Amino acid sequence: MHGDFLLGAGAILAALALAGLLFDRLGQSVIPAFILLGMAVRPLDVDQHLVEVLATLGVVLLLFFMGLEFSVGALLRDRRRIVRNGGIDLLVCFPAGFLVGLWVGGGWAGALLLGGAFYVSSSAIIAKSTIELRRSANPETEVALGVLVFEDLFMALFLAVLSGAVLADEPSASAALWGMTKAVIFFAAIVGVALYARPVLDRLFDLDSDDLFVLLSGGVVLLLSWGALAAGLSEAIGAFLAGLLLAETEHKERAERLFGPPQGLFAAVFFLGFGLSLDPASFAGVWVPALLLAVLGVALKVGAGMWIGRRDGLPKRNALTLGLTLVPRGEFSILLAGIAVTAGLTAVGATIALLVLTLSLVGTVGLRYAPEIARRVYPRRAARTLEERGFRPDLAGFDGPEPRK
Repeated sequence: MHGDFLLGAGAILAALALAGLLFDRLGQSVIPAFILLGMAVRPLDVDQHLVEVLATLGVVLLLFFMGLEFSVGALLRDRRRIVRNGGIDLLVCFPAGFLVGLWVGGGWAGALLLGGAFYVSSSAIIAKSTIELRRSANPETEVALGVLVFEDLFMALFLAVLSGAVLADEPSASAALWGMTKAVIFFAAIVGVALYARPVLDRLFDLDSDDLFVLLSGGVVLLLSWGALAAGLSEAIGAFLAGLLLAETEHKERAERLFGPPQGLFAAVFFLGFGLSLDPASFAGVWVPALLLAVLGVALKVGAGMWIGRRDGLPKRNALTLGLTLVPRGEFSILLAGIAVTAGLTAVGATIALLVLTLSLVGTVGLRYAPEIARRVYPRRAARTLEERGFRPDLAGFDGPEPRK
């Protein structure tokens, strides 16, 4: 029995590594590689229980890492800008996905799922690509991160609404409202601890042993995930808040260093498990709405990004680059597709899956070549004004541009 377990686990990890390596060499995100692998091995005798356990740890650690990226203090200081830019993105993108969801079927619950999956960009793909392409210091990157912060916080609350609207035994508006209320209380409690108990948390996690630090941090993550489930919410919310809690301490970088490798491993299994849950034959009936959503997804994200960028004072090139940066969809969309499949909304789940596959590929390519695309769309004028060339009015007799400092 142990031999079968080791053989199955080893084969899964080796296959994930090879699929990820192939897509990485092609300059693509590894997320669609893992999903496609899951779909490819679906006919084989894969240990479903093993995959489910590892996939649950994957989504928990994935959301934990997202929470680690945020600072409650920074969010509160820049809240107006984040809410304004994130609100534009939400109002432009969510309604289109919701309306197509009504068309696909599944009622208003399916429409909510598809609207959320269409709206939210992939923080994982965008962050990974931005670092690899060395664009962290670009002016549009700061704006993009603010939009992603709003999206992730919105989706955490959105999952709470779905707990009452989709996953409840008797879905209703009152159940959705109660889910939101519980989420707000849960959020407020954790944020309060993060803001006002930081000295206590710093001392609590001040452990010399890395092993003990991982055990304590992992225990907090899993216990908060359990607490969210006990409150009728998603375990993802608890994991996200655990990351938010630890991000306020002086041990944030230590947590990122120690949990980085297992997070990548379990997240890969999560995407594999999602691929295993999909029947490729189901794509035949949803490719039209999925293609429509993909085209709309590119157009509306680019449009929203340009609107946000121009309002933030970015030049047209940087605003277009911002829009192209926000195109990829990924982890949260896949989470919503899994909820759709669990709720019996197979067509909605298949539509979201095909949308994610398309936009994770197209979005990765668009993000990589975004500056070049922006240069071609907005070429520099051949003749620039004197001020643009560096002349200053108080240097009227100067016969060359002012040396740049």
